[in-house]
Amino acid sequence: MLSAVLVAVLTGVAIATQASVLGSAGRRINPLSVSLALQLSGVLVGLLWLAWSRSWGDVVEVARTWWWIPLGLLGLVVVAAIGYSGARLGALATLALLVAAQLITGLVLDVRGGSVVLDWRQPLGILLVLGGTVLIAARS
Repeated sequence: MLSAVLVAVLTGVAIATQASVLGSAGRRINPLSVSLALQLSGVLVGLLWLAWSRSWGDVVEVARTWWWIPLGLLGLVVVAAIGYSGARLGALATLALLVAAQLITGLVLDVRGGSVVLDWRQPLGILLVLGGTVLIAARS
């Protein structure tokens, strides 16, 4: 459990750093171009990892299914959107809005999937997240 928490925290740091860098780049360069360059670098890093770990079978198995294509496209769009929003709102407001949207969407998907039974705590949590997001994203 501790390792999962550590990975989640480090991923949050990485996403915040990425949002800041993407926002800076998005002021000078088309965010979609930045996203494509990052996707290409991710492919290169992934190929190096695959060569080292010899996990090509996993890649072939995923590539046999159709759903990896739209998910890759969504990754391209997400990175471009973070660059676009970060350049205009800043990293903090962009991340606050992204996290709020992710939490609300995650709750809806979990309730629909049956893994969460909705009671008073989830709507209260959503209201608190939305309130915090408004406070963070508001410009003075």
